Amino acid sequence: MRLARIGVILSLLVLAATATVAQPQERGVTDTEIVIGSSQPLSGPAAFWGQGVGGGMDAYLKVINDQGGINGRKIRLILRDDGYLPPRAVANVRELVERERVFAIVSLIGSANTFAVRDYVIENQLLWITPTADANMWAGFKDKKYLFVAYPGYVDEGRILTVYGARQMGAKSVAVFYQNDLYGQKGLVGVKRGVAEARIKLATAVSYEVTDRDVSAHALKLRQSGADTVILYALPTAGALIVREMAKIGYTPKLLSSFTLADPIMFQLAGEAWNGVTLTAFFPVPGTDAKVDAMLETLIKTNPQLRASPFNALAGVAFLEPFVEALRRTGPNVTKDGVVRAFESLRNWDGEVIRGVTFGANRRQGINRIYIVRSEGGQYKKLTDWIEYPVGF
Repeated sequence: MRLARIGVILSLLVLAATATVAQPQERGVTDTEIVIGSSQPLSGPAAFWGQGVGGGMDAYLKVINDQGGINGRKIRLILRDDGYLPPRAVANVRELVERERVFAIVSLIGSANTFAVRDYVIENQLLWITPTADANMWAGFKDKKYLFVAYPGYVDEGRILTVYGARQMGAKSVAVFYQNDLYGQKGLVGVKRGVAEARIKLATAVSYEVTDRDVSAHALKLRQSGADTVILYALPTAGALIVREMAKIGYTPKLLSSFTLADPIMFQLAGEAWNGVTLTAFFPVPGTDAKVDAMLETLIKTNPQLRASPFNALAGVAFLEPFVEALRRTGPNVTKDGVVRAFESLRNWDGEVIRGVTFGANRRQGINRIYIVRSEGGQYKKLTDWIEYPVGF
């Protein structure tokens, strides 16, 4: 009888051990850390974006980790440089998933880059937090269980910006200078919708390529259109070049721009030509909110180089904040599905930078509002309250 009992106990121990071994280990999660990844343009034509956003993400996580991490785990960020090139973004994401075994992808700058990796990330059921791309691309897209976006759509933004220009600034005829990829093309779609809503004229749409270094001919086309207003969907370097070139030939239309050019680095790149530009913003800009200013001061203490790109650095924080909050709510047992449930519990949640984030079982669009600012003397002045647009996904 005693031997039989011992045999039963041994059998149960073997079964328990087998069950423990058989339990799948959550990719990118250990007892001490959570590994996340991002692909950013740390070099190349969009480096002003990538270095600011990537630097802000890195500095913010250093602060979080110095405070003990989240529920006893540090968050380790692996950044890869894609040079703003979709093929390199694809290679980076594959490496992050297959070799580095990251738990989540956060951000990933560029609508074209995001589109290039979209199917791969979704097929691998990877948590993807705020791809930094046109949010409108997700409307109607299936299999978004692990996707959470707290970033505006360029179509929504372009429409709002154009209508504001017409109704508040007296714009009668609009021209668009846009990047010839999904970023610029989606912005152009939004402008066309705004033109139709405000019943004004779209005089011309002038595209440029990322590789263009001379935009003098583009400036002449814009002037020849006779437009009294020009709207920009461009890289920081291209945006600075076009406004300087227009000023050089004496063409001084009203200037409006996407929030993608809302970093004060533009005053250095474009000089006096950047004064008086009207833009959008999706979180409080530095100098208008005490919590945002405090976060910026913390980031700069951690990495003094971020002083040169404050808006982009804060954007990096904004992309991470909902994820960090979801991890807090998940507790010590971190799983993808647990984080999903935590994300879905966010209702009008405010971070230090991002504000009004809401997700749900059938909602993956975390924000649906922007506001208008104007560039003045090296800073941005808030002009309107929040302007909401419909939730699309």
